[in-house]
Amino acid sequence: MNPLFRKLLGPRQTEYLIVNHNFIIQETSAEVQNYADTPGDALPGTDARICFPELIGIENILMSIVMGRRPSFELKGIARFADNNRPLYFDMLAIEHENEQDMASNLLILIEDATEKMVMKQSLIQRANEANLLLSALAASKDYIDKVIRSMGDALLVTTTLGIIKTVNQSAQWLFGYSEAELIDQPLSIIVVEETLLYQGRHRYILSQKELLRELEVVCTTKSGEEIWVEFSCSAIQTELDGLYDFIYIGRDITERKQEDMEIRRSLVKEQELRQLKSRFFSMLAHEFGNPLNTVLFATQILKEYGDEITQAEKQEYLEHVKSASKHMAQLLDDVRLLSSAEAGKLQFNPAPLDLRKFCSELVESIKISYGQNHKINFVCRKSIAPGKKTAPESEATEYSPALDAKLLRHILTNLLSNAVKYSPIDSYIDFQLNYHSAEAIFKIKDAGIGIPIEDQEQLFESYYRAQNVGKIPGTGLGLSIVKQCVDLHGGQIEFSSDTGLGTTFVVTIPFAKQR
Repeated sequence: MNPLFRKLLGPRQTEYLIVNHNFIIQETSAEVQNYADTPGDALPGTDARICFPELIGIENILMSIVMGRRPSFELKGIARFADNNRPLYFDMLAIEHENEQDMASNLLILIEDATEKMVMKQSLIQRANEANLLLSALAASKDYIDKVIRSMGDALLVTTTLGIIKTVNQSAQWLFGYSEAELIDQPLSIIVVEETLLYQGRHRYILSQKELLRELEVVCTTKSGEEIWVEFSCSAIQTELDGLYDFIYIGRDITERKQEDMEIRRSLVKEQELRQLKSRFFSMLAHEFGNPLNTVLFATQILKEYGDEITQAEKQEYLEHVKSASKHMAQLLDDVRLLSSAEAGKLQFNPAPLDLRKFCSELVESIKISYGQNHKINFVCRKSIAPGKKTAPESEATEYSPALDAKLLRHILTNLLSNAVKYSPIDSYIDFQLNYHSAEAIFKIKDAGIGIPIEDQEQLFESYYRAQNVGKIPGTGLGLSIVKQCVDLHGGQIEFSSDTGLGTTFVVTIPFAKQR
């Protein structure tokens, strides 16, 4: 190779060929055959356009270089493909070359291998295209997911491991009444009352990779302070940092369903209570009517079959048994009718002026005769000058008859006093105190009887309910229910305190009605 060419080509992998003005090859480098269209054809004396068809059509440009009107011309990225499909790329640079022998101008065509550069460029272009496709796919996917999230009917929230809200959808904003700006970067506890459950679920997943809670029903609070029931399902998603998760909560408002469930439960409880009530009612009927009916049947049978054989005193005794049994059944029926009327709202409240001291005194005597011959009832009446002041004897106060319903009051006091007698030991004391002033009357009845077990106290005023410790003491379970209804009609209150085996104290407060 001409030393001048070596200097011109330098250290790069470059080959050359020299052609004259007719494009006939004059000289070539050793490896130029590798770049010919048909390897081995680039020989001196051959038309360069046959070996390098890329020169066809640009002859005028090349001749302008030979004639000195143009300094150079370059073709880039020329490709050759061998049988093994391995591409070969090269660049061609045409410049003027003066022949030293005859001083004629020729054309020097330099060929530089550009395979590595072109393959790398194509690879970069391919990767760029792939990246653009991936970005387009990601953008389309994100747009798709965003549309799905926006159109979801369920609320969606995304939080960090610590429960800080990162993302919310429109349904979540509608459900909880907050805007997106008001929820982002806020703790989940701003809306979830029992957020501790969700917090524990997140950390249990991080520590053990156990499945997160699904269909967890929790109480949430809206921006307006309204409490609603929401059913959450939770999923964990891996973030770009290994071991760090975000948590997706999808919630559905189930407030209406919970209310329906609670209503069904209340209905079932009421139905069960009704069945228990019926059971107690029929048990009471069987027991309370059974005994007096048996007494009547027995007495009438004796009188019918042995009336001629027994004395007049014995006949009178049997008749008294019949009378007492009949009276008991009549009283029982009256109690049932009274309670039914009260529960149906048909019980009348007719207040009228009443001498409380006289009324209570006469009632105590009646109770002593009917129930308490073996008990001591201590009745004390005090009339206050004014609320909160020291009481004074009635003789020192102006006579005043408050307006009360005497019939209802009789039911209240008769039932409380008769119970005190019935459930107290023989010869025990029963204290009955009346304290009243211009606005209200307070009745206090205290006994030293069997008391009321704590587990029975909540249901004490229910119809036909009796405490567990009554044993064989007769009773219908109607008395205290009637008392409560009558007290309510007066607009009053009834309270009690009791210890099993130590006795019971009832306190009834009744406001005086305005006289018409």
